[in-house]
Amino acid sequence: SLGAVGPPIISRIFQFLSDGMIHYNHARKIMFIPFPFPHAQLTAVFTATLVFVVPLLMTEFTGLIWLGCLLTFLTVTCLFGLHEVAKELENPFRNIPNDIPLCTFLAQFNESLITILSGYHPDHYWDAEKFRRSYESQLSMVKEAPADMETNYPRNLSGAGSGTDQEKAVTPPPPTRRNNGGDSAIQRPQSTAADKKAQSTSMSLPELQQMIQEQALEIEHLKREMGEKKAL
Repeated sequence: SLGAVGPPIISRIFQFLSDGMIHYNHARKIMFIPFPFPHAQLTAVFTATLVFVVPLLMTEFTGLIWLGCLLTFLTVTCLFGLHEVAKELENPFRNIPNDIPLCTFLAQFNESLITILSGYHPDHYWDAEKFRRSYESQLSMVKEAPADMETNYPRNLSGAGSGTDQEKAVTPPPPTRRNNGGDSAIQRPQSTAADKKAQSTSMSLPELQQMIQEQALEIEHLKREMGEKKAL
């Protein structure tokens, strides 16, 4: 539906769309319909013929050699310039130096269209009631997050707490949202067997530090043995 948009705005939008399609079809004709071959050849032949004919005509017209040469140069230059411009207009969509970057303009235009048309449907995105319920549910989820971290994470990670409390600390799974008829609800998944197994096999921070120290001592002992063998 068009919602509360005024009829003049809708009419203007459709006018822009129709003008865009007309100009697009004109550009497509220039791109895919070639210039008539006989017309192009006749233009090239007559332009080359004027190079030899115009000096004779200018000499007879003026009677002065220097003035005839000047007028011939200006006339032939103008005619050849028009011919070269016509040749360039036959194939405008090229990205060569000193050319208008029409391909770049087209890419920017398409990017603007994609930006305008992306996103949600207006009737769904601007529903005030759904937006308010979604915002309130997200706000409540953010407010409940610190309480969940207090209960699931240990207060002290430096080893001051007991090992039993730290073994029970596991990372809580992220909450999932469920939409039923537009209402948003927060549902936390239940603990599974894999979570219980990971909880039972997790190591406390003091045990992990002790294991790292033992491995470091063992590595130092092996280095000393290898140094003694090399010395012998």
